[in-house]
Amino acid sequence: GKPLILALVAIAVMVLAVTMYPGVRIMFHQYQYKQFVSHLSECTTRAYYKENLRAEVDGQSLRIDPDNVYGVYNILSALGSGMVPGQRPDEVPEATLSYGDEATMRLWDVPLNDPNGRSNGVYVEFHSNKTDFSYILNRTDISYLMQYLSPENNSPWEDSET
Repeated sequence: GKPLILALVAIAVMVLAVTMYPGVRIMFHQYQYKQFVSHLSECTTRAYYKENLRAEVDGQSLRIDPDNVYGVYNILSALGSGMVPGQRPDEVPEATLSYGDEATMRLWDVPLNDPNGRSNGVYVEFHSNKTDFSYILNRTDISYLMQYLSPENNSPWEDSET
């Protein structure tokens, strides 16, 4: 009778929720990524004109050249939303970027579990007063981003401050 129908409805609702979760999670990830890129665009524009993107790389504090500021943004926006992240790496990030008082981004080199694809990707963590977002950029590795953040292509922070 009635208890059997209620049990079947409950099971059907559970099966539906379990099958819909991955799709809903991916759609939410895409929505968060769009918010992230929008705010990153604002931060990038400010950092470009104020020349105040500071990066901590290999123990050095660097003032990122304005063209390199956009290089980082272009990679992150062009390569898409990547993968939903797992747990944040415990290691020290390869780079920490400070966009003035607006936001902070940290980048880690992470192994990928894709036997047919890349062996490494980039774990990206972004915090600001408008949005917080983390994801794994799985279409490139950290070296592609580090070309824009290297000491060879940017001046030390202290030398360029007056």
